[in-house]
Amino acid sequence: MDKKRAVIVAAIAVVILAVVSFLFISANGHDTKLEIISNSTLQNGDLVEIKLTDDYRNAYPNETIDVKILDDSGWAHKYQAVTNEDGIATVELMTFENGNYTIHCNYNGTLFNHASKISSSINIDDGFH
Repeated sequence: MDKKRAVIVAAIAVVILAVVSFLFISANGHDTKLEIISNSTLQNGDLVEIKLTDDYRNAYPNETIDVKILDDSGWAHKYQAVTNEDGIATVELMTFENGNYTIHCNYNGTLFNHASKISSSINIDDGFH
């Protein structure tokens, strides 16, 4: 009977610990915000700049941003970029044809930083048609 009681007490302790941990992480988690700060019309060789901040505009350095650039036909160019000390990640545009594209940026978050995403339209125009 004592073993049974010990197992029950241990199980209750694990559940309580899990609930307390969840509440602690939830209470201390930070919302994040992605912002595309580069121009909406770019050329090959230009950088797409994405900034990762919190609600108070504090930068998040050394975080990975997934970037996907889609053309009108649905072809996707996929990149991963790491934020610098200012929270800015960059992707250099290379070998894109002139046209309209949709850029999707995704930050997967961490234990204490919530995930965020953004999408926007960009136009690539090298002046050659």
